[in-house]
Amino acid sequence: MAALAGTTIAGSFGLGAALPAHAVLVANYQFQNTLSSTIPSAPDLTPLAPGTYSPATIGGNPVTVYNFGRQGGLSLNSTGLISDNYTIAILLSLDDISGWRKIFDFKNLTNDDGLYIYNGELRFWPINNLGPTVNPATFFQTVLTRAGSTNLISVYLRGAPVISFTDSSASGVISTDNLLNFSQDDSLFGAVESSSGSVAGIRIFNHVLTAAEVADLDLIGTTGSPPTAVPAPLPLLGFAAAFGWRRNLRRRLRSSSTTVLSPLGVWSRL
Repeated sequence: MAALAGTTIAGSFGLGAALPAHAVLVANYQFQNTLSSTIPSAPDLTPLAPGTYSPATIGGNPVTVYNFGRQGGLSLNSTGLISDNYTIAILLSLDDISGWRKIFDFKNLTNDDGLYIYNGELRFWPINNLGPTVNPATFFQTVLTRAGSTNLISVYLRGAPVISFTDSSASGVISTDNLLNFSQDDSLFGAVESSSGSVAGIRIFNHVLTAAEVADLDLIGTTGSPPTAVPAPLPLLGFAAAFGWRRNLRRRLRSSSTTVLSPLGVWSRL
């Protein structure tokens, strides 16, 4: 029997069970010295040039991150994972935010369409909607959802909605070769619109998360990460204590500064 394509939440008592019962996380990359997903049925990420791993501290949590050079991002074969209805979340840092710097490429590097940073501002081309700014060499979490039924694309930064538009030209639909690229520019204008940087987490869902679910998503913690099995309900007192612990942890993560060790050994602070 073939393995399931993802993990479905079917309970509400797990510390990580923040999503409804229909939520399916189909790929989860944590970059703990590997490009493999914690969900075995998802394929490994493919580096487009050799990268390295290094320690970092994000929200007070020590983690390992993957460092990539300019035009040295990552590629994923999305066959069987998602269609035109999905959520993609990434926690990354870009060293250069001047000009156009591509984050998500959906057309196997043959088309300019995709999610970018432009002079520090989050934008989706060709719609070119203006989003808020990010800082260089500083981790930020961005989430992109696309609803297949309405063609609505929504982009979030640090849990808040920032861009929304109807994708009538299917710019956010992955091309028929099913390759999804991260931090890699297309060849249309010489493949120069990219940046070196680091990535700490990527999660892919096969449906659209709501704004509330996106706000609760934490790529380095347990929030938004479905358990592999549904735990039994906790006793009332134990559940209350666990819920309070989780809420306090999320508040601490969101209020903490972010410290990053770049491949050059330079620490930067969010």
